[in-house]
Amino acid sequence: MKKRVLWILIFLLIPSIVMAGNIPLPQGLNAKASVIKTEKDGLWEKSLIVQFQEKRRVLSTNDGFVDTMAVVNHSAHPELWKRVCQEMKTEHEVGGKVYSRKIKERIAKMLGIRSEDIAQMGTAADMDNLAVVTRTYKPFAVTALVTAGAKTNALRAGVDEGTHIEGEEPKGTVNILILTNARLTDGAMARAIVTVTEAKTAAFEDLRVPSSYTKSVQATGTGTDSVIVVSGISGPKVTYTGGHSRIGGLIGKAVYEAVVEALGKQNGFKKFDK
Repeated sequence: MKKRVLWILIFLLIPSIVMAGNIPLPQGLNAKASVIKTEKDGLWEKSLIVQFQEKRRVLSTNDGFVDTMAVVNHSAHPELWKRVCQEMKTEHEVGGKVYSRKIKERIAKMLGIRSEDIAQMGTAADMDNLAVVTRTYKPFAVTALVTAGAKTNALRAGVDEGTHIEGEEPKGTVNILILTNARLTDGAMARAIVTVTEAKTAAFEDLRVPSSYTKSVQATGTGTDSVIVVSGISGPKVTYTGGHSRIGGLIGKAVYEAVVEALGKQNGFKKFDK
């Protein structure tokens, strides 16, 4: 117990922050993206932060429907995830969730906003392997920002069996952040997650990513994948984002290409000739 308390107290001391540079985004998205790098006990932490000038409607697979001033994809060294999962766990909460909450509080303090105004994902994939893909067709613009790892817990939905009540460390994870200028209804944001997932699974299929649990089958994703969809403020109102729609096609293409690129950078997966 003393060791756990000591770890938490040390963690609360905000480490030095190194800005890794801004990520160019289309002007119509009305967002600013950058990566910050910190270090904890010699192990790296890197956070992709996308900020907005006003609150934006967001659908997050972690936070649900929220109005946010920023969205975050936080990556940490795999050994650091193992450590916090062990040292920060409580009787009622897994260590990874405690750690993620502390990260959100730290970033909120840095940005001068409330932690409730942030939607966040977590991963052990290196943020240096981030893929950013933009697809446009006037009047729409869609950007997908993706980190991806699939070497350790890739699975095939409907075949592999889940055994955990709640996840611990995000070993292999595909985190997908969607930005668009379109003003999406809540239903359109929900449908976008279907389109995103279909595109991700298509990328896994074309890369022939195997399940980590049933070696004879291809994976459809990993057990810890997350998605954040951010509605725009300046584009047309959209109620449907399925594959038959123009914006759904843009979402699918951007996600597919970004997942292929991110898995190639992180794990070396390559597309095979058909």
